[in-house]
Amino acid sequence: MDKAFLYDKDFYGWTQEQAKALEQRLVMELDWEHLQEEIQALGRQEYRELVSRLSVLLGHLLKWEHQPEQRCRNWFLTIREQRRAIGRHLRQNPSLKSRIEKALLDGFEAGVDLALRETNLPLRTFPEHCCYLFDEAIADNFLCDTRQDWEG
Repeated sequence: MDKAFLYDKDFYGWTQEQAKALEQRLVMELDWEHLQEEIQALGRQEYRELVSRLSVLLGHLLKWEHQPEQRCRNWFLTIREQRRAIGRHLRQNPSLKSRIEKALLDGFEAGVDLALRETNLPLRTFPEHCCYLFDEAIADNFLCDTRQDWEG
Protein backbone atom coordinates (compact mmCIF):
# COMPACT_ATOMS: atom_id res chain seq x y z
CA MET A 1 0.00 0.00 0.00
CA ASP A 2 1.20 3.54 -0.78
CA LYS A 3 2.93 5.02 2.31
CA ALA A 4 1.33 8.47 1.97
CA PHE A 5 -2.12 6.93 1.49
CA LEU A 6 -1.67 4.72 4.54
CA TYR A 7 -0.49 7.71 6.60
CA ASP A 8 -3.70 9.59 5.76
CA LYS A 9 -6.15 6.68 5.98
CA ASP A 10 -4.76 4.41 8.71
CA PHE A 11 -2.28 6.23 10.90
CA TYR A 12 -1.90 3.32 13.31
CA GLY A 13 -1.19 0.94 10.42
CA TRP A 14 1.34 3.46 9.07
CA THR A 15 3.13 3.61 12.44
CA GLN A 16 3.37 -0.17 12.59
CA GLU A 17 4.76 -0.42 9.06
CA GLN A 18 7.28 2.33 9.75
CA ALA A 19 8.38 0.72 13.01
CA LYS A 20 8.87 -2.60 11.23
CA ALA A 21 10.84 -0.93 8.42
CA LEU A 22 13.06 0.83 10.99
CA GLU A 23 13.60 -2.38 12.93
CA GLN A 24 14.59 -4.25 9.77
CA ARG A 25 16.60 -1.29 8.39
CA LEU A 26 14.49 -1.19 5.22
CA VAL A 27 15.46 2.34 4.18
CA MET A 28 13.44 2.28 0.97
CA GLU A 29 10.24 1.43 2.89
CA LEU A 30 10.46 4.49 5.13
CA ASP A 31 8.11 7.42 4.62
CA TRP A 32 10.77 10.05 5.27
CA GLU A 33 8.55 13.11 4.91
CA HIS A 34 5.93 11.95 7.39
CA LEU A 35 8.51 10.46 9.75
CA GLN A 36 10.19 13.86 9.98
CA GLU A 37 6.84 15.56 10.66
CA GLU A 38 5.93 13.06 13.36
CA ILE A 39 9.28 13.28 15.13
CA GLN A 40 9.05 17.07 15.18
CA ALA A 41 5.50 16.80 16.51
CA LEU A 42 6.73 14.55 19.32
CA GLY A 43 9.20 17.24 20.35
CA ARG A 44 6.49 19.91 20.31
CA GLN A 45 4.32 17.65 22.44
CA GLU A 46 7.04 17.41 25.10
CA TYR A 47 7.32 21.22 25.15
CA ARG A 48 3.53 21.58 25.45
CA GLU A 49 3.57 19.15 28.38
CA LEU A 50 6.12 21.34 30.17
CA VAL A 51 4.09 24.50 29.49
CA SER A 52 0.88 22.79 30.64
CA ARG A 53 2.41 21.69 33.92
CA LEU A 54 3.93 25.13 34.46
CA SER A 55 0.53 26.73 33.78
CA VAL A 56 -1.12 24.72 36.51
CA LEU A 57 1.75 25.29 38.94
CA LEU A 58 1.95 29.04 38.31
CA GLY A 59 -1.83 29.44 38.47
CA HIS A 60 -1.92 27.75 41.85
CA LEU A 61 1.06 29.74 43.12
CA LEU A 62 -0.76 32.92 42.11
CA LYS A 63 -3.87 31.78 43.93
CA TRP A 64 -1.79 30.79 46.96
CA GLU A 65 -0.07 34.17 47.05
CA HIS A 66 -3.03 36.42 46.28
CA GLN A 67 -5.82 34.64 48.10
CA PRO A 68 -4.24 33.31 51.32
CA GLU A 69 -7.60 33.06 53.11
CA GLN A 70 -8.72 30.45 50.54
CA ARG A 71 -5.69 28.18 50.79
CA CYS A 72 -6.66 24.54 50.93
CA ARG A 73 -5.26 21.04 50.82
CA ASN A 74 -6.22 20.71 47.15
CA TRP A 75 -4.09 23.73 46.16
CA PHE A 76 -1.23 22.44 48.29
CA LEU A 77 -1.36 19.00 46.66
CA THR A 78 -1.66 20.44 43.15
CA ILE A 79 1.44 22.57 43.71
CA ARG A 80 3.30 19.55 45.08
CA GLU A 81 2.18 17.31 42.21
CA GLN A 82 3.12 19.81 39.48
CA ARG A 83 6.55 20.52 40.97
CA ARG A 84 7.30 16.81 41.03
CA ALA A 85 5.91 16.24 37.53
CA ILE A 86 7.96 19.12 36.09
CA GLY A 87 11.10 17.73 37.71
CA ARG A 88 10.43 14.26 36.27
CA HIS A 89 9.63 15.68 32.85
CA LEU A 90 12.90 17.61 32.73
CA ARG A 91 14.90 14.61 33.91
CA GLN A 92 13.35 12.58 31.07
CA ASN A 93 13.80 15.42 28.55
CA PRO A 94 16.92 17.36 29.62
CA SER A 95 17.13 19.22 26.31
CA LEU A 96 13.94 21.06 27.28
CA LYS A 97 16.00 23.01 29.83
CA SER A 98 17.14 25.22 26.96
CA ARG A 99 13.49 26.34 26.53
CA ILE A 100 12.70 26.97 30.21
CA GLU A 101 12.44 30.76 29.94
CA LYS A 102 10.02 30.59 27.00
CA ALA A 103 8.01 27.85 28.69
CA LEU A 104 7.79 29.93 31.86
CA LEU A 105 6.42 32.89 29.90
CA ASP A 106 3.95 30.73 27.98
CA GLY A 107 2.91 28.95 31.16
CA PHE A 108 2.46 32.18 33.09
CA GLU A 109 -0.15 33.53 30.68
CA ALA A 110 -2.23 30.38 31.04
CA GLY A 111 -1.57 30.34 34.80
CA VAL A 112 -3.07 33.80 35.17
CA ASP A 113 -6.12 32.63 33.22
CA LEU A 114 -6.44 29.63 35.55
CA ALA A 115 -6.21 31.88 38.61
CA LEU A 116 -8.83 34.22 37.16
CA ARG A 117 -11.21 31.30 36.47
CA GLU A 118 -10.81 29.83 39.93
CA THR A 119 -10.98 33.01 42.03
CA ASN A 120 -13.12 36.12 42.14
CA LEU A 121 -10.05 38.31 41.83
CA PRO A 122 -9.79 40.91 39.06
CA LEU A 123 -7.12 40.73 36.39
CA ARG A 124 -5.31 43.75 37.87
CA THR A 125 -4.54 41.63 40.95
CA PHE A 126 -1.98 39.62 39.04
CA PRO A 127 1.30 40.86 37.58
CA GLU A 128 1.52 41.40 33.82
CA HIS A 129 4.75 39.44 33.60
CA CYS A 130 5.91 36.33 35.39
CA CYS A 131 7.05 37.33 38.85
CA TYR A 132 8.68 33.99 39.64
CA LEU A 133 12.00 32.59 38.55
CA PHE A 134 11.79 29.01 37.32
CA ASP A 135 14.04 27.69 40.08
CA GLU A 136 11.86 29.44 42.67
CA ALA A 137 8.59 28.14 41.29
CA ILE A 138 9.70 24.52 41.37
CA ALA A 139 11.50 24.76 44.74
CA ASP A 140 9.65 22.73 47.37
CA ASN A 141 9.88 25.54 49.90
CA PHE A 142 8.90 28.53 47.74
CA LEU A 143 5.62 30.23 48.79
CA CYS A 144 3.93 26.91 49.53
CA ASP A 145 6.25 24.57 51.43
CA THR A 146 5.46 21.15 50.00
CA ARG A 147 8.30 19.40 51.83
CA GLN A 148 5.98 18.64 54.71
CA ASP A 149 2.37 17.67 55.36
CA TRP A 150 -0.50 20.05 54.72
CA GLU A 151 -1.37 22.05 57.77
CA GLY A 152 -4.39 24.20 56.96
